[in-house]
Amino acid sequence: MLRVVLGSYERLLYGLDVTKDGETGSYNVAQTFTYPAHIASIRSVAVSRGGKHLATGASDEHVKIYSLSRNKETGTLFHHTGSITDLVFHDTGYLFTASEDATIAIVRVSDWEVLKVLKGHTTALQSISIHPSGKLLLSVSIDGYLRTWDTAKASCAYTLKMPLPRPVSVLWSQCGRYYSVAFESGVTCTEVASGKEIWRETGLGRITCIEFVEMDNQPTLLVAGDSKTITAYKPTTRAVAATLPASHKHASRIKDMSAAVLDGVQVLVTCSSEGFVCGWDLARAVEAGSLTEEGVLLFEFEAKVRLTCCQVVYQAGGGRKKKGMDELEDLDEDLGDDEVVGDQHASAPPPMGTKKSIVTTAGKKGRVVVSYDNVDEAEGKEEGTSQDTTSSGGAPKKAKGANKNPFKPQKGGPSGGIQKNGGTAGAVVGGKGQLNKNFKKK
Repeated sequence: MLRVVLGSYERLLYGLDVTKDGETGSYNVAQTFTYPAHIASIRSVAVSRGGKHLATGASDEHVKIYSLSRNKETGTLFHHTGSITDLVFHDTGYLFTASEDATIAIVRVSDWEVLKVLKGHTTALQSISIHPSGKLLLSVSIDGYLRTWDTAKASCAYTLKMPLPRPVSVLWSQCGRYYSVAFESGVTCTEVASGKEIWRETGLGRITCIEFVEMDNQPTLLVAGDSKTITAYKPTTRAVAATLPASHKHASRIKDMSAAVLDGVQVLVTCSSEGFVCGWDLARAVEAGSLTEEGVLLFEFEAKVRLTCCQVVYQAGGGRKKKGMDELEDLDEDLGDDEVVGDQHASAPPPMGTKKSIVTTAGKKGRVVVSYDNVDEAEGKEEGTSQDTTSSGGAPKKAKGANKNPFKPQKGGPSGGIQKNGGTAGAVVGGKGQLNKNFKKK
């Protein structure tokens, strides 16, 4: 199954599931959610490998985190002071965020802690891309420079003055041997081994997006924009493989595109400002040299909003997890909430002379509270333990010296972690509480 996530100017976040019928070979599109994710236009979306996590960034300076397996919002990151311009996951371990405040943040996914903030650009960042190895990060800014960052040292390793003004996007190839930079007026492709620019094209009109795909085990660069045409360039042969007009489906510019493989078929998803989403059989299109050939268009969808970005990822298993797995994940996440913090409780010894018991709070399914008998007596001996107590009425009460919740901003600023929803800063537009209820299926 393919998970397609779309962002829009109208602040709505769309989720689509694309499946292939084994008997007929047709592709089915199901809209899984429509959600008012931000209070300003969505600028970027990113999905981790396997479709576990989703991150969205917007002009409201917030980064929202979601669990795609449960269609549930996890929380919000507040570590930037400018509009979020780009988000990139590296596998499932780290999230990189770029902003108009000219900084890049490295966020650890396990606890959503901001580990490092990269500074060097003087004006708004436009795009970032992480090398497949995770060791190098490319960034482009309106200041006219491309910077290469050493992620291990969190420092800038190389700075290059870009040949064209107004960069739009930067992207590594999957093999890591090439990278491309798109500008409003053109596009370049550079070979890493030689450091030479192997392709530059300025006759494609205003460019809005680029994408690297693997075709026949060879990297292929796709370029699209206001011309409503997709240009496929092969760096290994130094030649344009195909020019594919898409004006019969996209009346306005192609705003963004993303590709993934489903059942051996390279599926390219394109979205446009008028709200149309199309899925193409890329290999067949390049071979035929046209997007109008029969069988090239796999599916289409109309969002009826102005789309700004899209991301597609293959997710094994198909559909949501079974109920039992959902309950286990809910329980695991709740252990990181107010009652029990992270894995610290698993390793922390119980207070001396107490008996450990597990109780479930009424009205909160799967919510577990760890309590101890005679905890008040033991509290003076074990100051600093993070266990919870329950009052005589059965309501959970925080023990003295409890460990800080890693999901709440640390003292001194918002960069200490993620804000769980339910508070003022992490409130959801249109509702509070269990956020999976805010995802509206259509």
